[in-house]
Amino acid sequence: MDANGLFAHIDQDGLVDLAAGLARIPSQIPNEGPIAAFLATEMRASGAFDEVILQDVVAGRPNVIGIVRGSGGGPHLLFNSHLDTGSPTGAWSRDPYDAYVADGCLYGFGLTDMKGAVACMVKAAEAVARADLPRTGDLVVTAVVHHDVCGLGTKFFLESNDLPFAMAINGEPTGLRLQLAHGGAWQFELTTYGVAEHVSRRESGLDAIAKMTKLLDALDERNLTFDPDQTCEGLPRLLVGEISAAGAPSRTAERCTARGDVRIIPGMTVETLTADFRRVIAELAADDPEFRADVRTLVYQRPYRIGPDEPVVALTAQAHRDVTGAEPTLTDGLPVSSYVTDSADIVRHGIPTAVYGPSDWRVVPDERISIAEMVTATQVYALAAARVVTGQWDG
Repeated sequence: MDANGLFAHIDQDGLVDLAAGLARIPSQIPNEGPIAAFLATEMRASGAFDEVILQDVVAGRPNVIGIVRGSGGGPHLLFNSHLDTGSPTGAWSRDPYDAYVADGCLYGFGLTDMKGAVACMVKAAEAVARADLPRTGDLVVTAVVHHDVCGLGTKFFLESNDLPFAMAINGEPTGLRLQLAHGGAWQFELTTYGVAEHVSRRESGLDAIAKMTKLLDALDERNLTFDPDQTCEGLPRLLVGEISAAGAPSRTAERCTARGDVRIIPGMTVETLTADFRRVIAELAADDPEFRADVRTLVYQRPYRIGPDEPVVALTAQAHRDVTGAEPTLTDGLPVSSYVTDSADIVRHGIPTAVYGPSDWRVVPDERISIAEMVTATQVYALAAARVVTGQWDG
């Protein structure tokens, strides 16, 4: 494999321009349509893809699928990425959607998770298409909608796909480390109940907020049932991020709602988690006859794990060595161990999957991604893909 010849087809300026273009388009759920249309247009304009498909998951919210075809008979490789983001937080020094370059970095919201990696995967596929390679397998790039915890876009793609992929690479941000495991997620909603009463008669009221405080004080990872032999660094991990109450400043609240997230390990299911929470609720009710609370599931996603000796891990590790001249870091540690990626769903469909991407994800103002890391990731993706679709990788 002539790596230098392959890398000659990777244009750093074009890579940065594509990532910046993606970062300039807000793509919070459910508004991924405009960014999907932009990316599909750019991929078609490149002339490198044999087919670019806009696959509607929900009306107006399509996955983008780009295909570089081989001559047939060879192994196929999947690149997986997502287009949706959260919302900017904190005080930015510039418009979060005004992407710009400074100090060797590209600045803009959503670049680390994961518009930078989307650009890397697209440009890697273009390089594989343009290089003079005897491709027998297909390379498929997916940039999906509604990744956010549940993995809707990837689930939809996998259910409609008939191509037998030999392996996949997920480009979530790992700081160019190979992540061998991460948790799943159970997002939940708790509700406590009270009786509304004016402050002048508060003694005859019942404060749902006070009941929620009592419940949250009683909940932590020690309440959860799990097998410690299945854990990876930092997991399980519980957080409550939203609290709201129905009422008025001068009345006791008749209802209080809290929403949270548990990053889970294998063996933890909706059933076990719900039972754990209900046990805590029952214990509080036994001590307080006026205590009433409910728990319900919002979203659930399974954990991911892959063995260090799997061929897709070895493939990605070797490409990293060849590009950087250094040994890759293989890890199941934080912070990525508490992320959720679509790799769990891809593996469940029988496709061995490596998680490897540029940058570390930080939800901070003035978010930025190293251009050098983007170039490295693009080269690693391109080299790994070229070896698979030409049948030169035997594990």
